[in-house]
Amino acid sequence: MSDYFVNTDLDDEYRHAQLRIRAKLVNESAGQDAGTMTVAAQLYDGERQPVLAEPLKLTAAIGTGAGAETEAQVFVENPLKWSAEQPHLYTLVLTVLDAAGAVVQRTGCRIGFRRFELKDGLMLINGQRIVFKGVNRHEFSCDSGRALSYDHPEDMLRDVQLMKTHNINAVRTSHYPNHPKWYELCNEYGLYVIDETNLETHGSWEYGQQELGDTVPGSRPEWTANVLDRANSMFQRDKNHPSIVIWSLGNESFGGDNFLKMYDFFKEQDPSRLVHYEGVFHYRPSDAASDIESHMYTSPQKVEEYAKNSPKKPFILCEYSHAMGNSCGGLKEYWDLFAKYPVLQGGFIWDWVDQAIRVQDEDGQSHMAYGGDFGEPIHDGNFCGNGLIFADRTVSPKLYEVKKCYESVQISAEDLAAGKFAIRNNYLFTDLNAYELIWELLRNGECVREGRMELSAAPGEQAMVDLAAAYPETREREEEWILTLRLAVANPPVWVKELGSDVAFEQFILPLHAVPAKVLEEADSSLPPTLLEMKEEHFVVSGQGFTLAFDRSTGLLTSYQRDGKELLLWPMAPGFWRAATDNDRGNHLPERSAVWRQASQARELLACEAEREAGGAVRVVSQLAFPAAAGSQGTLDCRISPDGEIDVRFTLVPGAGLPELPEVGVSFGMAPEFSELNWYGKGPFENYWDRNGGAAIGAYKGSVAEQMVPYLRPQECGNKTGVRTAEVKNKEGSGLQIAGLPQVELSVLPYTPYELEECTHPHLLPVSQHTVVRVNAQQMGVGGNDSWGAYTLPEYTLYANQAYSLAFKLSGI
Repeated sequence: MSDYFVNTDLDDEYRHAQLRIRAKLVNESAGQDAGTMTVAAQLYDGERQPVLAEPLKLTAAIGTGAGAETEAQVFVENPLKWSAEQPHLYTLVLTVLDAAGAVVQRTGCRIGFRRFELKDGLMLINGQRIVFKGVNRHEFSCDSGRALSYDHPEDMLRDVQLMKTHNINAVRTSHYPNHPKWYELCNEYGLYVIDETNLETHGSWEYGQQELGDTVPGSRPEWTANVLDRANSMFQRDKNHPSIVIWSLGNESFGGDNFLKMYDFFKEQDPSRLVHYEGVFHYRPSDAASDIESHMYTSPQKVEEYAKNSPKKPFILCEYSHAMGNSCGGLKEYWDLFAKYPVLQGGFIWDWVDQAIRVQDEDGQSHMAYGGDFGEPIHDGNFCGNGLIFADRTVSPKLYEVKKCYESVQISAEDLAAGKFAIRNNYLFTDLNAYELIWELLRNGECVREGRMELSAAPGEQAMVDLAAAYPETREREEEWILTLRLAVANPPVWVKELGSDVAFEQFILPLHAVPAKVLEEADSSLPPTLLEMKEEHFVVSGQGFTLAFDRSTGLLTSYQRDGKELLLWPMAPGFWRAATDNDRGNHLPERSAVWRQASQARELLACEAEREAGGAVRVVSQLAFPAAAGSQGTLDCRISPDGEIDVRFTLVPGAGLPELPEVGVSFGMAPEFSELNWYGKGPFENYWDRNGGAAIGAYKGSVAEQMVPYLRPQECGNKTGVRTAEVKNKEGSGLQIAGLPQVELSVLPYTPYELEECTHPHLLPVSQHTVVRVNAQQMGVGGNDSWGAYTLPEYTLYANQAYSLAFKLSGI
C-alpha cells in the first residue's frame, strides 16, 4: 500500500460518522500476478479496544497490473469527537493481506472524528461557530536555526504546551508545511491548523497595485505545474491529520489564475476542508480562490466596517497584533469585535517566537544576535523579533495579555454588593465541571482568605456563584479589598501544573462600608513643625529625621535625606519621554514627538516660592516652562508634612498644536544600592495602558534588575499600571515610598530611557550606576496593530490638547 486517505465526516446531527478509506495498492513484483489483495482496517479507541465489530475490508484485484485503488466505508456509532477542546483520537490500523491471506504490510495513523464546514456564512466545527484564537509560527530555534527536534523540550513540545496553557487554540504554519511531528502534536494536544503551501513571492508585487503585471505566479502558465506540485506535496503528506481544518494557498503572493487552479485542486481532492488565501484581498478577480475573507493587520475600525457591510464570507485576520518588541497593545479591542459579530471568527497573531541566534562572546557570555550581527550588508535588523515568546522560548509579558483575551470563560458580577457572580461558559464542547473555581480575598494586595468550589455549566450556559459569606463586614478607611476569581483545570497533568492551570480570571474591588475615620489633629503633636530655611541657592525643609533641599534656580527637589542618608542621586524633574519601542520607531514617534524628549531634558523656571502652612507643613511651588514644547507650562507643587512626607502634585498644560506625549510624570535617580522594588498594583510582569488585562492587582516584589525585559533591542519596558503604593529600597530596607493619589503608573529600572535608546542589544548596556524611578500620571499605550506605521489606538494616546495632572505622596523609609 503506497497511500491512503481517511475521511471521518459526521452526519448532519454531528453524532454518528462514516469512516471512509481510500487506499492505493501497488504491485511491487512487476509482471507477476498479485491476485486480489485486501486491506483490513480496524479502529481502536483510547483504551486500545477495537471499535469495529469486524475489520472493514477493502479489496483490489491487481493481477499482473501495476496496482489499483480501492475504497470502502463503515458506519461508526457516536464516536468521541475531535476538537481543540477535546482532542479525542482513535488509532486506525491498516493490514495488507495477499491473495493467500498472509500479512504483507501493516501501517496506520491516529485519526479524529470531526466535521469542519462553511454553513450559513460561518465556519463551524462539529456544528458550532469556531473562533480561532491563533498564532503564526515559524519553525525556528535560537540554537539550531530551522531544524527543530521533537524530543528537545525547548522546541516543538514546549511550543504546543505553552500554547495550550495560554488559551491558544489555533496555529498557522507560516509560511510552509511544518515538521511532520508538529501535526502529530497538534492532533494530540488539540490545535486547529491552517496548513500553508510553501509559496511566497512578496518581492514580485507591491501593495496597492491593480493589475497582475510581473507578479509571480500570477496567471503565468509556466508556473502552474510548479504551484500545483507544491500544493499537492503538502496535501498528500498531511491529509490525514484531524488538526488541519484549512488549506492555505501561500502567503503574500498577490493573485492570478494559478491560485484559482490551486483552489480547485484542493476542493477536488478534499471537500472536507476549507481553502484560505489572503491575497485575494489585494486582487479581487481571484476572489473565488478563498472560502474566507482574510486580512493582515487591518485596524479594529476597518474590521468592524467589514462586519457591518453585508459580508459575503466569514472573516479572519491571518496576521494581526504584530508582536515586535514591546507590543500587542489594543488586543482587547479586536476581541470585543469577535465577540460582537459572529462573522468575525478570530485571528492569528504575528508571531510565536523571536527569530534570533544565540551566540557566545569572547568572554564566554551568550546573547541573542539578529540581522546585521554577522557582517551581512543587507538585513532587516531586529524585524525578526516578533514573538510572543523570546528566542530561548521563555515567556514574554505579551503572552499573558493573549491568554486573557483568548479566555473562553467570562466571569462577571451580577450583584457585586450581594456577592453574586456569573460564570459564563463560552467553550463549545467542555462543561465547566472540568474546572474548579478558586476565590481569593485580598486586603491591600495580600491574600487573607481563599477557597475552592466545584461548578457546572454546559457550553453556552452559565453558573451562578454566591460568595457573600466570604466578604468582611466592613473595611478600614485605608484598606482596599479585592476578590479574585480564577478558573483552573480540576485535575491537571504535570505539564499543565508546571506551565499554569488557570484558564480565566477576573478581579472585583469590593464596595465595603468603611469604618468612620478617626478625627485627626491638624498635625501630630509629637512632631515639631517643619522648618523652612530660605538659603541663597536652596530652600531647605527639615524636620525630625529628614532634610529636603529645593534648588531655587531650577525649582526642583534635589536632595532627600532620611536619618542622614541621601535618597536622591539626581533631582525629581518632570518627564515626558520613554525609550522608543519598535512600534514607536515604526510610526516615527521619536521624530514626530521629539519636542517632548527635549522638554524632558531642558526646562525654564518661571517662579519658585516656598511658604509655611498651618499645621506645621511647608509648601514649595515651582512654575516651569518647556521651551522645546512651545507654549507648554507646568506646575510642580510639593507640600512637606512634619513627618517628611511630600504630597507631590504636577500639572502640565501643553502648548497649542503639539504632537502626542509618550508619557506625563516626574522622574528621579537613586543610587544603585536601592535595588529592591515592592509594589501594590498590577503585575507581576510589565503592563501598559492598552495591555494590562492579563495583569492582576496584587502585592509584588522583585529586584530592580528583574524589571528589565530582554527584548531583542533595548526599549521601553517594565512599566506597571494601577500602582497604589510602592517602595524602592536597599537591602537594609531604607529608601523611598510612593503612594498614588489614588493611583500612578510606575517604572523602576537600572537605566534611563536615553541609555536604553543608545544600545542596540541588551548585552551592550553598561553596568548600571543608578536606579531610575519614573512616576507617571499616564504613559501612552504600546500599540501593535503593526510595527511599520500604525499609531497607538486613539483611546490610549496622550494628545497634547488637554491638561494632565499627577498626584502622589513621596516619603523616606
